[in-house]
Amino acid sequence: MRHIVLILLLFVSAARAADFNGYVVLTSDYVFRGVTYSNGDPAVQLAGEVSFESGIYSGVWLSTVDIQNGPVAQRDLEVNYYLGYDHAVSDRTSIGVAVVFYTFPGAEGFIDYDYEEYSLNLNIDDAFWLEYAYSPDIFNTGWSTHNVEAYGQWPIAAGFVASGGMGYYDTAELSGDDFLYWQLGITRPFGPVDLDLRYHEASDWVPFISNPDRVGARFALSLRYQF
Repeated sequence: MRHIVLILLLFVSAARAADFNGYVVLTSDYVFRGVTYSNGDPAVQLAGEVSFESGIYSGVWLSTVDIQNGPVAQRDLEVNYYLGYDHAVSDRTSIGVAVVFYTFPGAEGFIDYDYEEYSLNLNIDDAFWLEYAYSPDIFNTGWSTHNVEAYGQWPIAAGFVASGGMGYYDTAELSGDDFLYWQLGITRPFGPVDLDLRYHEASDWVPFISNPDRVGARFALSLRYQF
């Protein structure tokens, strides 16, 4: 029911929204918090979002995935619904809160991988972001996770934009361990199209979140069209 409410907010309210935007992405590797979600293969992603002058926004994001956890557990699609609020505290700085519902329709196996994550974030000049995210019940296990991530971007010569970030994912209740992850990339906009080359790496693999084949140094080349 909560997902239906978010979808209705996204599409029914679009006509009265301050802004509507979306994008399509083709990427050589879908990497989330240092872990490949497409098994090192290409993925297709699609997103749509409505935002209001009040600072409220809502959206839907989906991606093809290839995640196998054991011989009878497979995920091929991820669909995320989110709702958030941003508040400007100055001309340069805003703070916000958000909730994301991560879902995996058609997932095979006995585990319910759907979960919710709540976040607090700080935005400075649309150039630096700091986020803390908390899931009270990861994969419906009753155990919680915490994630802290910092990300920044800065323009360089000839229209290129460099960016990078680092995060710490505390999954100790679920897996008995935690890990660091980081990324560094360069983006070149061409009108509504962005071309992005990005390096990802994680410090280690942890049970239930990844395996040795899904972490490690990897590059991802992505093409995004915004509409």
